Amino acid sequence: MSTAGRESAPRRSTPRRSAPRRSTPRRSAPRDSAPIGSSRSIVGRDGRRYAFADHNCFACGDANPIGMRLEIELGEGNATTTWTPGPNFVGWEDKVHGGLLATLLDEVMAWAPSSFDSWAVTAEMRIRYRAPANPDEALTAKGWVSERRRRIYHVRGEVRGADGRLIASAAGRFLGASPTQKAELKQRYARPATNATAPTR
Repeated sequence: MSTAGRESAPRRSTPRRSAPRRSTPRRSAPRDSAPIGSSRSIVGRDGRRYAFADHNCFACGDANPIGMRLEIELGEGNATTTWTPGPNFVGWEDKVHGGLLATLLDEVMAWAPSSFDSWAVTAEMRIRYRAPANPDEALTAKGWVSERRRRIYHVRGEVRGADGRLIASAAGRFLGASPTQKAELKQRYARPATNATAPTR
């Protein structure tokens, strides 16, 4: 059958969809931002202040007599603390135990998403030890959110010595609590603060 003289239907061009842009992960520590609270007191996104009740967490709890008793300062997408380990926290050759340095990193990294009204837990964490830490030396640890995808937070962290040397660095993924879990956690661990000193945000 001849097709001479028949007009072919015009081709429809398929619209091209651009790939979603991904935010560039922040690998270096951000500059210090104005504090929004601490691990003791913070202002929630609902505008209410919350003072966290004493608890037995080895890292940040006040009720643990053998714990680290960290007080963590919270900024926008970051968390910082300073800890001076005593002689009871050493490992080999009177250097601070690497497991405690890992705990220090895990704590600031887990608190870093707090400005997103997130209660995050560790999914995975990779640590690289750079230099030994000494007992009775003030160690500064910082964690910051480098990338966020819904409830998944990519977080980086570092520990530096009193002289500024890099002792350890880490990267990991942290999972934020679901809305139901978050409501339960707030009811269980937090209460409105009557004399909180955290600035309003």
